[in-house]
Amino acid sequence: MNSPITNRKTPTEHENQAFRQDTSITVEPLTGPDDGRLIRLLSGFLRAIGEELLTDEKQRLLLQGICEKRIVFFLAESGSQAIGMCSVARCFSTFACGDVGVFEDFYIEPAFRGKGIARKLAQAAQAWCREQGMASVTVCCAPCDEKMYQTLGFEENLGVTYAHLT
Repeated sequence: MNSPITNRKTPTEHENQAFRQDTSITVEPLTGPDDGRLIRLLSGFLRAIGEELLTDEKQRLLLQGICEKRIVFFLAESGSQAIGMCSVARCFSTFACGDVGVFEDFYIEPAFRGKGIARKLAQAAQAWCREQGMASVTVCCAPCDEKMYQTLGFEENLGVTYAHLT
């Protein structure tokens, strides 16, 4: 079962210190057409979770969603190498009567895990959501991932998420 968890507004000093630890890793939103870095990371992510790779048609639809600003991807880079990613999809909330974000597609290349990159990606996505005036950013995750997301600032448990797959 997945549990949606939302982020709190201000990072702790410990989180700020961890964010400043490794300045050689940069995190930026993907603003233009993909040059292959995003698809390479998405392929690694899909392989890691046992899913099929994106077809050409799904890649086209993904890039269309990016161009239409329905989803924003953040890439973590070491030099010119993309080593991690996450995304935020926009949704309209009737509770907030405005946009909220859904944190998705969280992946870091195995060789770069444990170096604070997850925190940098999550903080960049959360900051972007604040800058966009979103009321919140939520994540749905498996129970085994709840602790990780809580340490990344998603602390408000909003219950359990169920899905009907069409």
